[in-house]
Amino acid sequence: MILPLDIDKSSSTPLYVQLTEQVRLLIHEGTLRAGDAMPTVRGLAVDLGINANTVARVYRDLQAEGWLILQRGIGSFVSHGADAPLTRREFTRLQTAVDDLIARAKNANLKRHELSQMIESRWVEV
Repeated sequence: MILPLDIDKSSSTPLYVQLTEQVRLLIHEGTLRAGDAMPTVRGLAVDLGINANTVARVYRDLQAEGWLILQRGIGSFVSHGADAPLTRREFTRLQTAVDDLIARAKNANLKRHELSQMIESRWVEV
């Protein structure tokens, strides 16, 4: 299974954080559903051109958070407890709002990391 993941090796965000967040997002948006098989650790590492230990760490962390089920010798699967908490309509609305925010930030000449920092600080406050 090839997942639509976009890992930026030049980003200051660690690879395991990027991968973890993107897998969660794929579950939220419904691309990955409960019971779906995940790519093997080695296969995903090769596809993304990253270390297999990084992928293994992400899978372990996602298992600890209840997003994945890891079955040694069988594979890794999206947990039934990880069903998308957002409806497709809610997710689409949120995605549209994010797109609008990004467009406004670009028009204001904010850099990506500045917008990200703004969101991080507001996340705690709201």
